[in-house]
Amino acid sequence: MARRKVAADHNRLRILQAARDLLLAPDFREFSMETVAKAAGVSRLTVYYQFNSRAGLLEALYDFIARSAHLGERIGEVFRTGNVAQQQIHLFIDVFLNFWASNREVIRRLHALGAIDSEIGQGLRARNERRRNGLRVLVDDHARMNYRYTPLQIPVMLDILHMITSFETFDALSVGERSLEEVRKILVRMADQALGMWPPAAHPVATTPVVKIPIKPARKQRRKRR
Repeated sequence: MARRKVAADHNRLRILQAARDLLLAPDFREFSMETVAKAAGVSRLTVYYQFNSRAGLLEALYDFIARSAHLGERIGEVFRTGNVAQQQIHLFIDVFLNFWASNREVIRRLHALGAIDSEIGQGLRARNERRRNGLRVLVDDHARMNYRYTPLQIPVMLDILHMITSFETFDALSVGERSLEEVRKILVRMADQALGMWPPAAHPVATTPVVKIPIKPARKQRRKRR
């Protein structure tokens, strides 16, 4: 029994690695259960047994690269670090920024397939919703601890932060010679604007000038003659 599980786990890993390599191929549109099976050196039935469908395989591949990048652990660290929501949101941005950057081409193609396959797209939307739920906790903490927002402001703030931490935003900003650190600065600035923490006051607080009132010298009282 133990040997069978080891063999199944080994096949699963080979299939996931083959799927990742095929997604990075120039013509990834040829991606299918058959091509993955051939690249992994297993039968097509083995691939179906492990993952049920192409959508199931790609969902497992997303999980595989997320685990390889320790994404879950790093998100957990965000919520255990400090108690200032603004700083935690910055860390949340860092976590996803590094994850997107480490697997950019694979994730780009997974999202491209999700745009044309509703079943794959459904899995991606579920992942996006989990990211949104994490941000909702941080936004609620920020609103409770720092400011009093109107009921309409908090959902908009959450929408903006969800957009900022998405792969699509990262991919759009990571162009030309722009470095990862430059992208981070842009995203953090956008986040602070959404939180109402940027820009600082444009004009210094006006102070009332001190008006000096001249003090007249006291008159000397004449001594009365006795």
